[in-house]
Amino acid sequence: MPELEEALKFIKKFEAENHGKSAYEIANKLRGYTKKGYTTKLWSTATGYKQDYIEGKYQGILNKENVVLSGKSTDFGHFIAALSDQINQPGINWSKLTSWTADHTSWAGDIGSAIILYYSKTDNGRVHSLEEILNRYASDADYTADIVAYLVGALINSGHQSSVSEAISQYNTKSYPENVKTFIKSRFRGIIEGNTLRNPAEVEAEVRRSISTFIRLYPTVDIFKSVKNLLKLQPKLERENTLLPSGLDLLQGSAHFLTHLIREGSLDSLTFKPYQMPGMPWLGTVDYKVNISR
Repeated sequence: MPELEEALKFIKKFEAENHGKSAYEIANKLRGYTKKGYTTKLWSTATGYKQDYIEGKYQGILNKENVVLSGKSTDFGHFIAALSDQINQPGINWSKLTSWTADHTSWAGDIGSAIILYYSKTDNGRVHSLEEILNRYASDADYTADIVAYLVGALINSGHQSSVSEAISQYNTKSYPENVKTFIKSRFRGIIEGNTLRNPAEVEAEVRRSISTFIRLYPTVDIFKSVKNLLKLQPKLERENTLLPSGLDLLQGSAHFLTHLIREGSLDSLTFKPYQMPGMPWLGTVDYKVNISR
């Protein structure tokens, strides 16, 4: 049985057994069938829902790393975890009282975590480049899962689908390039004409802003709390201090994500000057250009 069919069969069975539960509750309960790392206190706080890891017969049944969705290999467990923070929930919880958003349990969290890991030097003492860390902890399969989570969540939140299984099935009817374009336009207000993204600086600025917020909200990252103007880019494309994080690290992270979006969305390669500060276009752009190739 194909892995997607097997996963959907389990989710449909689970939904039938939990008839009357909201899609928000279903998605969060399904987190328990992925892996322990998605049922920690941090996840409970972020999603507003405490979910224990489920052991026994169905232990890890949704923790599948190479499920083909929309024609693209997807980390399904990562998708389920990210989805649990995408679906609208009732009431007020801690995350709604801060700058935390669902981005931070998906793509912004993947990129931000990679940057934190790079500077924390806790990865078994090995020395890596930031690019290598990004490739490992913010992989194409991770980004694919994040995009699925956003769009499946949007289908449920908009009322176009009422169940998790139905929304996954609807998402799967479209090609991945089509879904990527929808994601760019919906999440980042990207303007796409033909195969060209017309406002890359605005899209990049929003990506960089969200990564910065994740880093500042992440517990026990004192090195970042001491850095002023983490978002701001240096006037020249050079690192002033390799021992401390800077805006260029965030730019590298945002460019890493944009590369996935441009390539997988079958969009044209592009060159642009990023804004010095996201959300403050009146400060202008830097003098150097960023190239995003397919």
